[in-house]
Amino acid sequence: MANQKELREEYEEEKSYSKSQVFLFLIFIPAVFLILAAYIVLTLLGVNVNDKVSGITNVIPFVSGEQSQKNENVQQSNEEMQKQVESLQKKLNAKDKQAAAYEKTISTKDRQMDELKIEMRDMEEKADDEAKKQKNNQLAKKDVIATYENMSPKNAALIFAELKEDKAVAMLKQFKASTRTAILEKMDPKVAARYTTLLTDQIDE
Repeated sequence: MANQKELREEYEEEKSYSKSQVFLFLIFIPAVFLILAAYIVLTLLGVNVNDKVSGITNVIPFVSGEQSQKNENVQQSNEEMQKQVESLQKKLNAKDKQAAAYEKTISTKDRQMDELKIEMRDMEEKADDEAKKQKNNQLAKKDVIATYENMSPKNAALIFAELKEDKAVAMLKQFKASTRTAILEKMDPKVAARYTTLLTDQIDE
């Protein structure tokens, strides 16, 4: 009895094993081969197999729902990334505008500084020219005064009588008191009195 039972169990196992082999070798492997062959052929013919498979999975409720959820998640993630990119782009544009404004301000300040430097240089040159001119005028006046002081009072009085009143008074003011007195003594008394009055008025001022 025991041997018959063992023989039956071995027979059942062999039968089950044989069915598995039949399914594997006669159905599963040929089916996989046919699918791969069909995929290769369709791809070579220019058919977008991936889109077809995606369309088929969309028809299946479970696969379709899962795929839709994934698509929504991907779309939402893409939208968030797009918003972040737009936000960063706006900030970058604002920084660029701010930098351009700073650069413009700096350029304006540099131009103003250059203009001030030019103006200061012109003023210094004018001041130097004026100082030289005044120095030359002073030297010229000293030479003229020295000339009149070395001249006889009579001749000097005759020359002063021909000068304009304001110029004559200005020059008399530069002379030494002794020289001025000697020249006034040789002038016409009325002219001498007039010049003396004017000299006194300028001293009072």
